[in-house]
Parts: sequence; C-alpha cells; structure tokens
Amino acid sequence: MECDKKYITIQQLEQHNKPGDLWVSINGKVYNVSDWSKYHPGGETPLLNLAGKDVTDAFTAYHPATAWQYLNKFFTGYRLKDYKVSEVSKDYRSLIHEFTKAGMFENKGHTAVFTLTSVAAMFGFVFYGVLCCNSLWVHLCSAMVLGMAWIQSAYIGHDSGHYIVMSGHGWNKLVQLITGNCLTGISIAWG
Repeated sequence: MECDKKYITIQQLEQHNKPGDLWVSINGKVYNVSDWSKYHPGGETPLLNLAGKDVTDAFTAYHPATAWQYLNKFFTGYRLKDYKVSEVSKDYRSLIHEFTKAGMFENKGHTAVFTLTSVAAMFGFVFYGVLCCNSLWVHLCSAMVLGMAWIQSAYIGHDSGHYIVMSGHGWNKLVQLITGNCLTGISIAWG
C-alpha cells in the first residue's frame, strides 16, 4: 500500500501559500484549505500566515478534537515526502496527549455555570454594598469585588467567543452576549 501513496516535498508545499491556493500539512498529510478559508471560524488570516507549512501543532493547539473529523474532505491525496517531527514538537504532542487523557480539554458546563453564578453573586454584592450601605469600607470592598467580577466576565466572554465555555453554539453566543458585550464590552462580532 505504501507505493500507492503520492508524495510532494516541503518545497512543493511551500508554493501553495497565497489566497485561492492555500495548502497545509497536518501529520504529514497535505490538505487544500483554499475554499474553506472564507468559512474558517478563526478567519482567513491564520490560514494565510500558515499556508504552505506543516501546521500540526497549531491545528492541535487551536482546534477541538472534533475538528479532526472534518479534515478528510480537504485531503489532496498527497503526503509530505520529507516529513519530520522536531524534538520540541514531539514533547509538545506528548504533553497534549497527557492533557487530553486527563480530560483537561473537555467542556465542563458545570464549571461555566459555577463561574456565571459567582459573577452574578459578585454583582449582587456590589449592588447591595453601593445602594444599601453608607460605609466607606463597604464601598471600597464593592469596588474591589466589581473589578474581580469584570475580570471574570471578560474571561468568560473571551472563552465563549471560542465556543469552549458551554457545550452548545447557542449557549456560547448567549454567554458571550451577556458577559462579553453587556458586562465588559468584548464584541460578539470579534470572531
């Protein structure tokens, strides 16, 4: 079966690095992402920057495990003849494997719910402290808690923009709208 495979060199891959002609390599397999670049959730810029290169580590770092299933429709039928993995990449991939095995990349909806609840509780404390108390110390504590709530809201708003906070697309949009747009000004249209 090895003789049935078609190969290209890294130099040949590097020639496919412009709009309308974007090829990348992932684990030594070559993919044509030219048409996909317009629909890429991360925008066209990352694909343009990485076109004509091996992007295995970048793909692994920025895509959920479910993204691997979509690669076959972009496969060109070519593999890299001179594909080699650097020692740094081997270490990185080993680390990713260990993290995945430990469940660190799984969506944890309960964590998001807990975080959203804690942000709501912090805002509740702030409103109570500012509107119902006259103490300077309570107002100062309210200001400190408000800062922490905004920081936490910004994290949730940002992460929901990557669709990793909640398990569903719609829930992530709602979380981003509330925590990103409404509370911290992170636009829902940024991604």
